[in-house]
Amino acid sequence: MRLPRLSLRWLLGAVTILASLVFVVSVVSLNRLTRMSSEQRLERGRDLVQRELQRWAEDPDEGGGPARFTVIGLRGGIAQDPASAGDPIPIRSGISSEADRALSTLAAVAPRNRAEVGSLDVEEGTLFLGARRRPDGRLLWAAYTVSMSKLLTTWRLLVGLLTTATVLLGVIALGTVIGATRGARGLKRSLAALEEDLTAEVPRPALAELASVAEGVSSLARSLAEAQREHERLAEELGRKERLAALGRVVAGVAHEVKNPLASIKLRVDMARTSDGVPAEVVAELDAVDEEITRLDRLLNDFLVVSGRRIGRRVDTDLRDVVERRVVLLSTWAKERGVSLAVEGHARAVVDPDACARAVDNLVKNGVEASPPGAAVRVGIERRDGLSVLTVADDGPGVPDERVHELFEPFFTTKPDGTGLGLAVSRAIAVASGGRLSYHRDGGVTRFELSFPAEGGAA
Repeated sequence: MRLPRLSLRWLLGAVTILASLVFVVSVVSLNRLTRMSSEQRLERGRDLVQRELQRWAEDPDEGGGPARFTVIGLRGGIAQDPASAGDPIPIRSGISSEADRALSTLAAVAPRNRAEVGSLDVEEGTLFLGARRRPDGRLLWAAYTVSMSKLLTTWRLLVGLLTTATVLLGVIALGTVIGATRGARGLKRSLAALEEDLTAEVPRPALAELASVAEGVSSLARSLAEAQREHERLAEELGRKERLAALGRVVAGVAHEVKNPLASIKLRVDMARTSDGVPAEVVAELDAVDEEITRLDRLLNDFLVVSGRRIGRRVDTDLRDVVERRVVLLSTWAKERGVSLAVEGHARAVVDPDACARAVDNLVKNGVEASPPGAAVRVGIERRDGLSVLTVADDGPGVPDERVHELFEPFFTTKPDGTGLGLAVSRAIAVASGGRLSYHRDGGVTRFELSFPAEGGAA
């Protein structure tokens, strides 16, 4: 059987109404019982005074002595008849002046054949006063106090507790309804915000149960955001690999068609340079041609590396030696730009020394070209988390934040005369060596971190 959907507000409202009904019935019942008990006690007190006065008036042995009553707390005595004394004389009861006045009034109207009983509210409760004339004309009076019942005090306390509990129940129910309503609205707004942005903040309602739901929603949103980022990363990586695969197919064809003619041209230039009788100015021109052929051959090799072709054999290498050799070759060029080079640290790594040297060249050249005159490019080498990390730091402006994601893409460059292959080649070398290349910008300093496996079998 499927239960109907019920609102929490209606359920709490129904509980409050039922509790209020129970409260009303309980209070009415207790008041009724209290009233009945009080009425019975007062009626018994009135009857007691009447019976004792009748017994005393009819008992011949009580004629002239003082009043003797069989009930504890009952007081009384014999007074002069106000009617026979000319002027009424107040009865002295010894209780209070108010009681005396009431007794005098009762004595004036008291008949001979029955007792006249009246009541008076006092601090202790209710004071019953009675007066009756004996056959001989003397006036008998009696007084009895019916104190407030202790049970009545208990019942009043119960009524107060029930009232307090009902009010608290209403306040708690109202607070719960308000808290639940606000929490549900907050969760609805959060869900609407999460539809647009999975990183939107999910507020925590005051109710623990709703707060637990909000925490679950927040955790789910974080998981979805992480999955979305991972999906975007994988999609980007897949797109990059597809682009590199397409580039690789093009590069393979170009390299096949260009390398052989370049090798033939280089061979003929070398033969011409070494031939007898070649003028010196021709040899200089041929040297320039040879340098351009070498540059083109290096460019083709860069394309092959970027497109995923394997690098050379990896061996255990001292990174400090590789870096210092490259720094020595680049120091003169760097000084012409007013930039100094510094190397610190030491580590070994399993790499292709030639490929590693090319990656170092690219990173150091980028640092020098980005640095202002008088600055320094620092190359640090260290062991970190099982890797050998080579860090190149400079004080240049870095890459605009909106273009960081393009940084390692082939042909991306911020320099007018750049090819856009330096960082792509360095990253490809790092990945092919089992490491990675990353970019960081912090406190006005640009850092490229090139990491390699610190140990492992040569490949």
